[in-house]
Amino acid sequence: MDDTAAALSQSRAETRSAFENRALMYAYIYDELETELGAERATAIMKRAIFRRGLEIGEKYRPAADAGDLAEVGRMFVEGSPAEGALFEPGVEAFEQGSDTIVLRMTGCPLKDAWLAAGYSAEKTEHLCDIAAAVDHGTFEGAGLDLRFLDRQACAGSDTCLLELKLRER
Repeated sequence: MDDTAAALSQSRAETRSAFENRALMYAYIYDELETELGAERATAIMKRAIFRRGLEIGEKYRPAADAGDLAEVGRMFVEGSPAEGALFEPGVEAFEQGSDTIVLRMTGCPLKDAWLAAGYSAEKTEHLCDIAAAVDHGTFEGAGLDLRFLDRQACAGSDTCLLELKLRER
């Protein structure tokens, strides 16, 4: 392996580790909040906080969304994925030029993988995924788009996240 390939491999490993760390911090914070406040309040607090960060992230998509350019939103989503897409393995599932809808796909998730590796049940992993998805809701709301998950990897039997983005009525 040459120096460039080795550096890329190390960078991807470090990025994956950072996402796994994020996943475990979400889980541990949730566990503590749940103990103190109950599941419903813990979930609501975490979702609000994570959603706020998503709103900030969404600003980078706003010019394309305001222009109605979902192809550009899809390109930015795929090309902006961490570690050159190696972690979430993003893609465009469905899009027709001129459509007001695009479906984005992810076939990898270091968060889900970390929760399962840490021994969280499938049910708890799905709940943590729902909390973490608040960043996606915030991101695309911040961009001025509507998001609906058609599928999520943390759900039983699924190996893909499908995010349907729709232009808002103006």
